[in-house]
Amino acid sequence: MNRPEITKHPTKTKARHQFHRFKIFSTANHLTSTMDLPLKKSTVKDASNNKKKKAATADFDTSIRSSAGLQSLKLAFQSASILISIGLLIFMSLAAWGATKNAMHNYWQVITFTMVTLLIFGLCYAFSNLIGQKSFMFFVGILLVIALIKIFFISIYAIHPTSDFFNYHYFAFARSSGIAWTKKLVGVNMYFPHVMNIAMFYSIPYSLIGTNYVTSQIVNIALTFFDGILIYKICLRIFNQQAGMFAALIFSLIPAYFMYSTLNGAEPMFITAFLGMLLAFQTFIRRDNSSSSTKWVASFRDLAILSVITYMIRPTIGIWIIVGFLYILLIRWPYKVPVKFQMKRLLYFGGFTLFFVLFSIFSSAIFSQAYKINFASDSVNNRYSLATGTSLATDGQYNQKIYNKLDKDFKDSSSTAEINQKATKDMNAQVKANISEITREKAWPKFISNKYAAFSNENYGYNWILYNTWNKNKLKKPFVESQSALVSFSTIFYEFMIILSILTMSLILLFRHRVNESMSTLNRVFYLSLLLDGFILGSMIFEVQGRYHVILYIPLVMILGLGAKILGERRNHLTVRL
Repeated sequence: MNRPEITKHPTKTKARHQFHRFKIFSTANHLTSTMDLPLKKSTVKDASNNKKKKAATADFDTSIRSSAGLQSLKLAFQSASILISIGLLIFMSLAAWGATKNAMHNYWQVITFTMVTLLIFGLCYAFSNLIGQKSFMFFVGILLVIALIKIFFISIYAIHPTSDFFNYHYFAFARSSGIAWTKKLVGVNMYFPHVMNIAMFYSIPYSLIGTNYVTSQIVNIALTFFDGILIYKICLRIFNQQAGMFAALIFSLIPAYFMYSTLNGAEPMFITAFLGMLLAFQTFIRRDNSSSSTKWVASFRDLAILSVITYMIRPTIGIWIIVGFLYILLIRWPYKVPVKFQMKRLLYFGGFTLFFVLFSIFSSAIFSQAYKINFASDSVNNRYSLATGTSLATDGQYNQKIYNKLDKDFKDSSSTAEINQKATKDMNAQVKANISEITREKAWPKFISNKYAAFSNENYGYNWILYNTWNKNKLKKPFVESQSALVSFSTIFYEFMIILSILTMSLILLFRHRVNESMSTLNRVFYLSLLLDGFILGSMIFEVQGRYHVILYIPLVMILGLGAKILGERRNHLTVRL
């Protein structure tokens, strides 16, 4: 860990810093603790130049070692989480490849795109290494160029929204045009408040800029550009600048998401809100024992606001709350942390969790009051998603017959209470019938395998562009003809992300004692593995689509950023024993 040179070392300091890294290039030191808990800053004089520098004195008594048994138990849980992630990613790699193998029948095409992907990863690493020694604005300029390429694409490729994309656009258009949202207008979407929430968010730029569909496309492109900067900021905090730049560049160049982000989907909005939550949580986790109540309350406020926004877009964000709790409980410390401080942090996070749970319970009533529409109960939405997610006929994907049942219940009911009653009964019966069918056919292994493949599929970017292409678009024919190339490129790029993430986590876990700041690094890998485990396993319970795994890009690119950081340290640092 980089620390300023001091002429007098504390006498009680344990020898846990056995190595000191010196960069070939002169850079500023960043004072962060090995445990994501900032060290209390004080000033000391450097005898060499008599200038004041920041030095770190622990807010806790670092001479008291943490319980070896407790830390070993936590290490076992962390290792288990990381190993589960590795296993899930191995299966995902196989599933993603198998889901698109029909599009990759041309071996020369596969070889070509493998080389292109290898070149892109190499250039991103070289750029992150080079830009790190130059200016942040140059990095932002690269992200801006990527965004401008998307702008050029939407300027020449005409889109006519369908499915959810049409709903987002139409309801946003109606709201910004002063057309009231009524039960008749909303229709079956009264089961899905998040559709109306997304439309409400899009109605804001529609009111300010214009109601043309291109407005929502530009908004998503801008959000994806901003996401790259947020990824950089988060990785800069937990790793270093090179990790942030590499992760942001890879994220911005993921082929499937590159295409998908030119539509008005909900995912770019969801990713931005989610990254905001991660940034707020990082600030929260760095609060120390000397932090004032005002700062703790500010962290509580930020997490609460961002969690509400994220939940409004995708209710599955509740998975992250469990991840946050597990991380706080199982983070490892090299010294004994006072129980009082641990309880304070748990109480604040527990208060935030209670707020989130209460909001999710009463969300339908809150949205009903906000939009003056009587939405169906959240439990109906959950049961519908579970019924769809257990459909053997569609491998857990959208099922028109199940959707038609909801539509029929809506049309046959005269009140919201009756809708809730009928829909709940029908969806419960459907779930039981689905499970009985899978069990009777002894198809659980096949069903789970096919469902995981559908969830992992990288063809969503190409497919959703195609489904939303205007029939009179002159470029539609060449786009259709490019299916094999674009899907192959998307899958191969994603395979690189998965395989490199598997290697990075495996090597860090296996050689953790040789990694610089090993305990801190393993804590962060553990956190990212929890995100992977939570969102993969949680998503597999309900309805799946290829675009639903977009959330996995965040922990994956951050793991890749960590790999770039470690590789950069091996190249640019000289290890000297003190």
